[in-house]
Amino acid sequence: MKPNPGVCAIALLSCLSSLSVATEPAPIKSPLSVGWSSVDITPDKPVALVGQLHKRISQRVLDPLTATALAIETKGADGRSEQAILISCDVLYIRKSVLDEVRSLVRSQLPEFDADKLALNATHTHTGPGFTDADFGTLYDVSTDEGVMKASEYGRFFAEKVAQAAVAAWQSRKEGGMSWGLGHAVVGMNRRARYFDGSAVMYGATNRPDFAGVEGHEDHAVEMLFFWDSRRKPTGLVVNIACPSQETEGLNEISADFWHDVREELRKRIAADLFVLPQCAAAGDLSPHLLFRSRAEQTMMQQRGLSRRQEIARRIVNAVEEAMPLAQQRIETDVAFGHIVARVNLPPAKSVEAPFYTTDTIAPVELHVLRLGDIAMATNPFELYLDYGIRMKARSPATLTLLVQLSCQHCGYLPTAKAVQGGGYSADQFVVGPEGGQVLVDETLRRIDALWR
Repeated sequence: MKPNPGVCAIALLSCLSSLSVATEPAPIKSPLSVGWSSVDITPDKPVALVGQLHKRISQRVLDPLTATALAIETKGADGRSEQAILISCDVLYIRKSVLDEVRSLVRSQLPEFDADKLALNATHTHTGPGFTDADFGTLYDVSTDEGVMKASEYGRFFAEKVAQAAVAAWQSRKEGGMSWGLGHAVVGMNRRARYFDGSAVMYGATNRPDFAGVEGHEDHAVEMLFFWDSRRKPTGLVVNIACPSQETEGLNEISADFWHDVREELRKRIAADLFVLPQCAAAGDLSPHLLFRSRAEQTMMQQRGLSRRQEIARRIVNAVEEAMPLAQQRIETDVAFGHIVARVNLPPAKSVEAPFYTTDTIAPVELHVLRLGDIAMATNPFELYLDYGIRMKARSPATLTLLVQLSCQHCGYLPTAKAVQGGGYSADQFVVGPEGGQVLVDETLRRIDALWR
């Protein structure tokens, strides 16, 4: 039997990758410095709103789009330092070209910071602008729309604003502490209805006689990182849930969706100047939309006097409020901090229709893997199906593992083998399939393991 050149190449890359990971020094506990910043990234003109399969021009700003930056650094007694700037953005996705522009601007202003250790992630709001004019072909073409901002124009505006946030966060670093928390809130639900003939449909009808059930699992964890000043007062927190920000996704208005409501409620209950950095965990097959029991949910919300977005915020903030006093009891100011930036080649999908939208290259994809004390964090550039996230979390040596999808690049959906069999939107057009998904899992875990050796 002749060897498969593609498989051999992937195996060789994995071997070289593991050798480079093995040379990474193990992180040791060192004093922690933390800085925060946020900027308004709302366009000042009407824009085409990306995320739906039809053109929408924004008519007004319902609530602002925000980029929130967290700068982290440790310095050991031996002079060795570790760095990261993590920035969460109220947009649909991150394009590599935009990330490159942000890094270029940051390099020119922060020569002491390794700009490769800057990572952007998207909250996946469907009521914000795109970045390049050709992303979706002619679907969102605004070349003949007078007074409408082009996506490429917004991309330049976005890069400048986000770089500004990165620089401000880095320059505001102060000695501080961190701790983690875990709570639960029902927000993301599997959005793929499966039928007895084996087919699946995103948001498919569930009142049909042939409805067999929802296709996949759900994860209702609210994973949190709290950061504190020298007086043990909260400065900001990372909130990580397995759900994209697309409850009111069909509006003709600019909006950060439910994360705006979460920020408002957290600042009302905890501190008016609190920084909130949202992250979307593996959730390619999840959304906040209800496939069943919607009338009962609506009745309960009406009795509380809340909109659906406010109800989502209530659940998330309740989880934060319950976990925060416990997290405050175990603040660490000396933290083992490691940050690996990996560029990994994933095997491309075979015999599958290419997406109608353009994607960034998968040769390679950029991954960030961090250790902060007992906590791991790992990014990926996909709308990653939940099962891959569960595989990583279950095998990780960390006490808690935060996963961040839609980070640094835009590579589309990455469905499971079960989803591909069922077909339907999100499982019929992709650049990396189930084989590549498992390579992503293994390569991510290889790097997490290296930080715990």
